[in-house]
Amino acid sequence: MPMMSADRAFPDTRVSGRVRTSLILIVPILYLAATLLYSAWQAVWGVQVDPESAYTMNGLVAAAGYGSLKFDHPGTTTTLLVELVIRGWALVARPDDIVAFGLKHYDAITFAARTCEALVLSGALLAGGLIVGRTTRSAIAAMLFQAGAFVHPDAFHFQTVLAPESLMVAIALFGMAIVLKAALDARPPATSLGVVSGLIFALGFTTKYLYLPQALFAVCLLRNRRAVVAALLTGAIGFVAFSLVFNPGTITRGFGWLVQIATHKGHYGEGETGFIDFATFWSNMREIITAGPLAAGAYIAAAAAALAWCIKTRDWRDPVSLTLSAAALVFAAYLVATSKHFALHYMMASWALTGGVLVLVVVQIRRLAPSVPSAALSLLAGGLCAVTAAVTLIDARAIALQASASNAIGARLSKAVVAAGPVCANVSGMFVGAPENDMNHGWDMTLQLWGDQAMRERFSVAYEHAFAVALLDHNTYTHVLKTNFRATSYARLAADYPCIVVRSPWELNEDNSIGLLALHPDHCVIEGIHVYTVGFACAKVRESFLGER
Repeated sequence: MPMMSADRAFPDTRVSGRVRTSLILIVPILYLAATLLYSAWQAVWGVQVDPESAYTMNGLVAAAGYGSLKFDHPGTTTTLLVELVIRGWALVARPDDIVAFGLKHYDAITFAARTCEALVLSGALLAGGLIVGRTTRSAIAAMLFQAGAFVHPDAFHFQTVLAPESLMVAIALFGMAIVLKAALDARPPATSLGVVSGLIFALGFTTKYLYLPQALFAVCLLRNRRAVVAALLTGAIGFVAFSLVFNPGTITRGFGWLVQIATHKGHYGEGETGFIDFATFWSNMREIITAGPLAAGAYIAAAAAALAWCIKTRDWRDPVSLTLSAAALVFAAYLVATSKHFALHYMMASWALTGGVLVLVVVQIRRLAPSVPSAALSLLAGGLCAVTAAVTLIDARAIALQASASNAIGARLSKAVVAAGPVCANVSGMFVGAPENDMNHGWDMTLQLWGDQAMRERFSVAYEHAFAVALLDHNTYTHVLKTNFRATSYARLAADYPCIVVRSPWELNEDNSIGLLALHPDHCVIEGIHVYTVGFACAKVRESFLGER
């Protein structure tokens, strides 16, 4: 069966290149506006401290000359982005100490990095849309490809905040545009396209290990064996070289961490030995499929369309069918991995490619059944994407409003604590929305785990130079009480301060109180946050909180 030109699979819009470009601009502009607005409602010190603070602190560690201290995702490009933000700002501000400067502007650095990520992903949508539009000669196909950015609220959230997933999605979308070009072009892919594909994979893999299954998309290059070899060599060498320069721990320790995860049933390599806990595996898989029905349906359609072509034509080397088969296998790999180590946003890399997969499905269906109107197929696929995008934005707005309300309570309680006990030791922890506490999570995930004592001391001294008020952290994960990133105790705080106020997201007991209960504190609950006071009544904090209205 002759191969149908990709532009005949979509309705002939009969528009000039300039008009087509204008149409392709719509989705990136919409995405940029939506994500910046969403980011504005997500305080960096609020519910999203984890994982954002870890990457802000790691970027500051790198900017201070120590290199990356995170290798577990590995997030190399995310750390590099934060480092560039800090170094660029420091070139203008010329601070005496870059560590003190970074700590003083910690939240602003996170917001700046978020904005850069939004610009990168919007740029990937635009560049990828232009490639797909030029390949298919259709603005409709380009906009269908771009719809992947709005496929699920969880994905949209992690595309917005400072986390490796944002850059991973940007890289995956641009990589998918290259895949579509290689699969749909009438001419075999050039060797240079293989080099570009390899570089894209190297960047994606250094951003998050979950990018690995997308190596299967190399089948789109099989019409030119040199392109395949170039992609494989460039991808492998690029990953190793980029990692060794910017994050050697990716090579020396990161893969050991992956083995630990793969060989244990619990999260992050915990729990009993084994690959899958079947008590939760199948229920997780059902939840993933029902959470993203458009994505699951698109990949199932991809597998069916590829199989139908092979049965009908006996052509097992057709580039479109091979690419659709690879897409189905990629989705299956993510589905199994996420069902094992469950968190919906682990599906992001495959969800974001849903639009590109739908473009290939439309092309394949038109090749199999040319009598099916292209307008009907485009209308169906576009309608499904539009409804999904609308639901995503509506849900994202609800999430943003809920987070904003929670953060407002945390900020208000912080003011109430200071007002009620201005000379007290002000102790807080994660998940209480304390604006002053977010640096501690970044410290725990970087310097506390992998920094040496000299590095830790430099950051502690820098904090004391940048801030007059001590940073006190009650960490119920590590069971460590810290002051300015140094370990301390409640007995010492009781000797240094006339009173103590502690905020916790849950009620403390002998296991997680880190010695606080030995001081017989007063206890009350304010808007779901547990407050403990030593030296004065907890009711005074509640009265101050009510007065902050």
